[in-house]
Amino acid sequence: MTTHKKPFHRPLVAAVTVLGALSLASFSAQARDLPAIQDDVFQVANSGAYPPFSYVDTAGNLVGFDVDIAEALADRMGVDVDIQTSPWNGIVAALAGGRFDACICSMSVTEERERAVDFTDSYYSSGLSVWVQEGNDEVSSIDDFAGKRVGSTLGETGNQWATENGDGKWRNQTFQGLPDMLNALTSGRIDVMIADDVPVYVALNEQDLAIKQVDVGELPSWPAAIAIQKNKPELKEALNTALAEIRADGTYQEIVDKWIGEGVQFD
Repeated sequence: MTTHKKPFHRPLVAAVTVLGALSLASFSAQARDLPAIQDDVFQVANSGAYPPFSYVDTAGNLVGFDVDIAEALADRMGVDVDIQTSPWNGIVAALAGGRFDACICSMSVTEERERAVDFTDSYYSSGLSVWVQEGNDEVSSIDDFAGKRVGSTLGETGNQWATENGDGKWRNQTFQGLPDMLNALTSGRIDVMIADDVPVYVALNEQDLAIKQVDVGELPSWPAAIAIQKNKPELKEALNTALAEIRADGTYQEIVDKWIGEGVQFD
């Protein structure tokens, strides 16, 4: 395997205008497939504004889960990598227009995006999760919410789900943010908490909280994958192979433990 140089990161200076799918197609000749990347540098984008996935730390370095994933994949592929930041609202247009070779940026796979770019295999999924106090064995399904106090954050997807599905079966309690809701759960002011999973995993990595996740199934989840320009089969195959390799050798789980939380099965 070729040893690649130390990755370097730099901001994208020019903002990219949001383009329609038809306009995006006209730029397709500018990006490279794997052979051209191997002769140069693998250009990767993320927003740089989505901790713990990508953000600029106090020392001015671009760091995070997606940054480490990009570097690990580049290592397996034997290529140098340049990880850049780009405004989120223009990142698909920039990728489809050939400004980057890939977006390793926790991008959810949607039908709209698939019209403009291709996606690799998913490298994680995130979605709603259910949490109770340690020792609480009363909740193992959504039916067990009946009569209980169910907490969610006002305005988030968990609150929308709890409101739409409660229908008087349980008592919804809303909170302004995750810290208040976690305090309510650990103190017994609510029986069940429903929230986006990643912020809770991060909180557990930073705090000693006596809570546990309950798999109740039937909750929305969104796969995240690496976006690349359309019709780049060799690059797609190389990325999928590299993803499989970092899963198999433990590198992927080490990155999860570092940024999301030790012991989290994040795939």
